Amino acid sequence: KPHTKVFREDRERPVWLLIDLHAGLYFGSRRQLKSALLLRAAALLGWVAVGGGDRLGAVIANGRDLPRIFPPRARQAGVLAALDALVDAQPRTPGAPAAAGLNNALATLRPLLQPGSLVLVLSDFGGLDASAEAALSATTLHSDYRLLWITDPLERTGLPEGAYRVGLPGRLWWLDGARSRAPWQAAWAARERRLDELVRRLNLPLHRLDTAEAVTDSLPTLLREPAWAA
Repeated sequence: KPHTKVFREDRERPVWLLIDLHAGLYFGSRRQLKSALLLRAAALLGWVAVGGGDRLGAVIANGRDLPRIFPPRARQAGVLAALDALVDAQPRTPGAPAAAGLNNALATLRPLLQPGSLVLVLSDFGGLDASAEAALSATTLHSDYRLLWITDPLERTGLPEGAYRVGLPGRLWWLDGARSRAPWQAAWAARERRLDELVRRLNLPLHRLDTAEAVTDSLPTLLREPAWAA
């Protein structure tokens, strides 16, 4: 009798997690810190990648030290090494955002990329500047990029009515919620506009991950894209 065997081919495509993790992500006004949301998203994306036959690598930058590199590896070896490093790198106290982290991560990844790689950039894009934009433009021609924007509702809306003590340890001051709201929202709109213009120019998919939502609710839209079935 004839028999049919069905084989699932391992794609072995390199999938890179490009992590822009800094002390400014030790912040959250809803269910989780931005740093925790980034870690949870990286974990889910990593397991989905290796579960689909891809090899997972990571570049983890904190804006101060040289980025850590984890070459793409198959199965759980690729995921566990990157997640262990991400747990160790989690900020423990608030701090100023590190503007150089994103640019350093992109510059580190560029010579490591193979054509056809999938790159998942997890960042709040607070350090997006001309250098980072140029680095993205130079590497997106031969690789598939997805930008995952880590946000928090308070960043968009500003402070409610009242007086608030804000700042960093040793640099605290009082802020009036009503008076600060207009410039606060204007600064956020400028960041949003710059990022939107970049993804339009480079034709890059942008996915927003918000601290008010569970990562299992916000990521399925990304995971349904053709890139995950290639």
